[in-house]
Amino acid sequence: NITGDFIGNSAGEIGGAIANGGAIGNITGDFIGNSAGEIGGAIYNGGTIGNITGDFIGNSADDGSGAIANGGGAIANGGAIGNITGDFIGNSAQSSDGDAYGGAIYNGGTIGAKDNDNKIIGGIINSSFVDNYAQSTNGEAKGGAIYSTTNLNIIADNAQTVFEGNYTENTDASGNTTRDDNAIYLDAADAALNFNLKNNGSIVMADNIDGVDGYTVNITGDNKDNTTFYMFNDIRNSNLTVANTTLNTINDSVHIYDVNSFTLAGDTNFVADVDLANKEMDRLTAGSYGAHNGNLNVIGMNLLSDAVQGESVTAVYFAEPDLKNNVVNAVSGGTGDLPDSFQTTAYTPIYKYNVIYDKDNQYDGKGDGGYFVFAKGDIILPDEPDEPDEPNLPIPPTGGGTTGNPSDAFNPAVLTTPVGNLAAGQAAMNEAFKYVFEHADAFTQLPSMERYAKINANKYALSTDFNDNLPSYADNLHNKGVWFRPYTTFETMNIKNGPKVDAITYGSLVGFDGDFKEMKNGWSRVFTGYAGYMGSSLNYSGVDTTMNGGLLGFTETFYKGNFWTAITASAGASVGESHTMYGKEDYTSLLAGVGSKTGYNFEFKDGKFIIQPIMFLSYTFVNTFDYKNAAGVSIESDPLHTIQLNPSVRFIANLKGGWQPYASVGMVWNLMNESKVTANNVKLPEMSVKPYVEYGVGVQRNWADKFTAFLQAMIRNGGRNGVALTGGFRFMLGSEPKNSDKPKVKKEIKSL
Repeated sequence: NITGDFIGNSAGEIGGAIANGGAIGNITGDFIGNSAGEIGGAIYNGGTIGNITGDFIGNSADDGSGAIANGGGAIANGGAIGNITGDFIGNSAQSSDGDAYGGAIYNGGTIGAKDNDNKIIGGIINSSFVDNYAQSTNGEAKGGAIYSTTNLNIIADNAQTVFEGNYTENTDASGNTTRDDNAIYLDAADAALNFNLKNNGSIVMADNIDGVDGYTVNITGDNKDNTTFYMFNDIRNSNLTVANTTLNTINDSVHIYDVNSFTLAGDTNFVADVDLANKEMDRLTAGSYGAHNGNLNVIGMNLLSDAVQGESVTAVYFAEPDLKNNVVNAVSGGTGDLPDSFQTTAYTPIYKYNVIYDKDNQYDGKGDGGYFVFAKGDIILPDEPDEPDEPNLPIPPTGGGTTGNPSDAFNPAVLTTPVGNLAAGQAAMNEAFKYVFEHADAFTQLPSMERYAKINANKYALSTDFNDNLPSYADNLHNKGVWFRPYTTFETMNIKNGPKVDAITYGSLVGFDGDFKEMKNGWSRVFTGYAGYMGSSLNYSGVDTTMNGGLLGFTETFYKGNFWTAITASAGASVGESHTMYGKEDYTSLLAGVGSKTGYNFEFKDGKFIIQPIMFLSYTFVNTFDYKNAAGVSIESDPLHTIQLNPSVRFIANLKGGWQPYASVGMVWNLMNESKVTANNVKLPEMSVKPYVEYGVGVQRNWADKFTAFLQAMIRNGGRNGVALTGGFRFMLGSEPKNSDKPKVKKEIKSL
């Protein structure tokens, strides 16, 4: 055995560091900057060597001695070597007057450990080849990284092997130089290049593989779902067999991989680049096909472009006749249930395409099936395949087409603004508006006598004409107070022209009510100022969005007898954060609006029962500022304007002990309410919230006319389906008469 590093050694002809014609055990060490004048810049082997473990960096076989053939910039093997493990970086084989073979390795013998039956089961294991080259003047250069005339095993075992930056360079007598990004060259028609992947191993082949016509390449994994062969370049002149691994050809460029023959020896996964604009995709073609024993499962697609504008269905040719029946569409978008089991999904930053594989129909007169068909929206297949001899069938095939929600044509990642404007911004503002009319909501549930007493208490108590008729404490009958209202909703929003959104809206409002102010003609008013926090959490089609914001506003509430009306105005801002398939994105919105709530009390049995018809109106404004999303798409939106109409009827009972249970039912319409948003100047669907009915129950209780609390639950059905929960309390500022004295006060006020 040899253990040690070999640095800067040289030999005039063979084996710059080690030349072996006998038997060596294992070699362990790094070989750096060694050189030889003919072959084997670091190691030449004409005998036997055990395993070699170490990195080979900057070694060279250079014809300084005038040799006409040079090879194996790092290792030249004409005998037998066990396993080789290490990285080969920047090695070279150069000839100024002849051929140059194998910038890193020249193999004319055997490489790989053997089993008991003397069969080679090892080879070059977990070794990367980067920036090696073979260079020739007036000759031929072959194998930028590896040149072999015999079988060769390259193994990736729980590691990644990379071939990148390797090349051959040839200069002719006229001084013309050609460079080829070639990594491996097999110079024997009966030689086989075996790529074995196991235990999550992967091989990146960024350079091409070449050889004399008829050599064999076998790509085999031990599990098709966790081993990957990245095929980014040609495999020329070969008979290619693949089995039980994943072929990944995604490198943002469409390429046709053409081989002499192609055989599926077992189920194999395939992922490809697709150029919809030019109707092309990565695919395998061959002069002939073997007897397949498995399927090519297309499990993923990288869409490089969108389909031609106005074309709803695009067909892209993929498989030739002798392969088409062994292709399976297994692309999965992961965005929820699809209408039919054969439909799957692929995306560009703006559009979503449902994808089917059609092995039977012709498109544009090309091929006899073997097409992937992409549709913006849900695909409807023809009832029966068209006759293959029909020359120019329309797209889609006869009887086919697309249908569905307009938003189905778009990537959910690009819909964050229109969905957020509706389901977060507008919904949050209107939800807050429902709860800022605290004074009217609590006060108008009282019987008219109670309301009359509260409105007029101060006026009578402070009047010199009536002071003698009321108890001395009556001048402390104040109605100003502070209140707090938290709220939340759990619902699913059925957005017109948009996705189904699971939404949680939440917030809290705190406000201050002033005293009653007397106006002319029997009117009284109360001023309310409030501030609030509002937020929401949205989930749809794999997109998660959160919104957090705040608002400030005021309300004026007017009372006259059993009639009342309130007007509110508020403004605020929010920040949103969305997580899509491309990552995180942030945006900012400005929110504003006005609202009104008007009602009338019909009392029965001296206010013990009240029927209260109510009309709620609001206008909201939501403007999301332009931004670029996580995919780099420019999102521009016009402000969203919404008018909401919400008529309802409330049924109230005033019971003993200050309890006030009630029930409510109403209908909600949103007018205007259409988002106008573009993505890279592509108009997105104009979405709106569908009408819905809202009904539920609540209960309010007063304690000593000082403290009021309530709980409410409302159910929604239609455009919004779920439940809205709220509660809160109000605390009166100032002192009130004792409960035992209130009847006397009320009686005296009534007589007055």
